[in-house]
Amino acid sequence: MRDFIPGSAKAIEELQHRGKQLTFVTNNSISSVADHLHKFAKQRQLQIDKKQIVHPAQTICDHLKSIGFEGLIYCLAMPPFKQVLRDAGFQLTEEREASIIASLGELREAIFGAESVQAVIIDVDFNLTAAKLMRAHVQLQNPNCLFLAGAADALIPFGTGDIIGPGAFIDVVAQSTGRQPTVLGKPGEALRPLLQQRHAHVPANRVLFIGDSLASDIGFARASGYQTLLVLTGGTSNTDVASLPPDHAHLPDYIGDCLGDLCEQ
Repeated sequence: MRDFIPGSAKAIEELQHRGKQLTFVTNNSISSVADHLHKFAKQRQLQIDKKQIVHPAQTICDHLKSIGFEGLIYCLAMPPFKQVLRDAGFQLTEEREASIIASLGELREAIFGAESVQAVIIDVDFNLTAAKLMRAHVQLQNPNCLFLAGAADALIPFGTGDIIGPGAFIDVVAQSTGRQPTVLGKPGEALRPLLQQRHAHVPANRVLFIGDSLASDIGFARASGYQTLLVLTGGTSNTDVASLPPDHAHLPDYIGDCLGDLCEQ
């Protein structure tokens, strides 16, 4: 998890001081909600609580509870994500020990040798394998098996650049099964009503949605009717914005170098 970008904590503090209601919508499911809270706590001037953080694993839990789901889940995600599901009372299939598949028999066992599930969930999984995707494909042949996704970014920031995100692998399974998942992270449409329920008293045009991704943040926010502020602290540049036509769905209302610009006089 990256440290605070210079000026960001001060900007958040200023927004709190002005009485603004803050919600942090993250696609960083590699870190748990507790990890995010710890990061905020290190900035002693900030008072952020669990209810202000919208995490993909938590929105999936909220969705599953809303439909009364009680089945078994096959989850392709990192351990903190899976732990959120377990802590919420959901049952996940046991993971097999990672091994190199050297024969068709071993592949058959990896794909078909596990019990049936009632939901497949895909998020960031650094231990993803072809066999895992094949197993997900087989499970989703059952039309009653739910297909859910958390973060669906095509690319995610890593180091000084980007790496392939979960969106690419979600697309593989979607194409192979002919099914589209219910996406409960940005920019999923299913996330929108959950955010609207959280802030039912706030008109959409009074919301300023701040993010560093044109597709996951700005595109999602514009489709939700929010005002948008793009910050150039991620993988997006002014050149990327300038290349968009005037009516593009990812065009931000405002652009800033960083969140700290909000504090400049």
